[in-house]
Amino acid sequence: MSLDIFSNFSALDELIQIIYQSIYKFVAVSLVKDDCWMVYVGLSDSDGRWWKGSWTEADVHGVLGSKASEKILEQFADQLAKLFVEGELYISNWSTKPGAQLKFTVGPAAKRPMQIPLEELSPSEAAEFATGILVDIALQAKSRKCHLHGSVEPVPSITYQAKFSTPAVDSRSSVSIHATAASSSSSRPARDEELVSKPVKPSHPVDVETVVNHVGDGKVQAVAGGSKKKRPAETEPKPQLALAPKSRKGASLANPNKKARKYEAIEFGSDSD
Repeated sequence: MSLDIFSNFSALDELIQIIYQSIYKFVAVSLVKDDCWMVYVGLSDSDGRWWKGSWTEADVHGVLGSKASEKILEQFADQLAKLFVEGELYISNWSTKPGAQLKFTVGPAAKRPMQIPLEELSPSEAAEFATGILVDIALQAKSRKCHLHGSVEPVPSITYQAKFSTPAVDSRSSVSIHATAASSSSSRPARDEELVSKPVKPSHPVDVETVVNHVGDGKVQAVAGGSKKKRPAETEPKPQLALAPKSRKGASLANPNKKARKYEAIEFGSDSD
């Protein structure tokens, strides 16, 4: 019958909790056996003092009755485990004196707290129990590469998804794009070497007169013959000297448009005539 009772107490098996009480610190360990529920309490900063208490079938019947169903037993164990995990624990009648009647109390603020009487272990029994706990810790540490507290997992990065949806990209097209990019990047140095080794031939003959050195912001730009040609600067017409019109034969010197007058020589007769 006891096996059937404590098979419903699995929630209380292998639990460990720290109890801070006044200036003292205790460690409490809960274990479930086939015929009882056991609690071990150790005092920190002491000479390795440990206490042990247990509940048997008679103790469970005294609380729940002899006709409690498995469902009631399981609910009762779950409630005790919840209080244990939440730290609702207390060491009643605490005293450092040997032989003190200590009690392990679960749910001290409840209307009906559950109490387990404690008795102190001998130094050899305390050392044996503490060694057994350390062996269990070492066996469990194998799954985390023998680390006592386990390796610290890296904090996962948080990614935010964009509110807008991006068009789906075909895997084949993405592969071809990556392949093309890789081939172009690998062949780029070869093309650069070829361009350096071979002289560049202009597609259009370079006209020296159309090369313009534009100095601006420390950069010089050259315009070759293949680009747009610069319009020649408009030059102002030079003033031409007015040539004198050719004089016509027989024209007057004073007025070239008119004929020159003919003067006949006047002959005077001599006094002898």
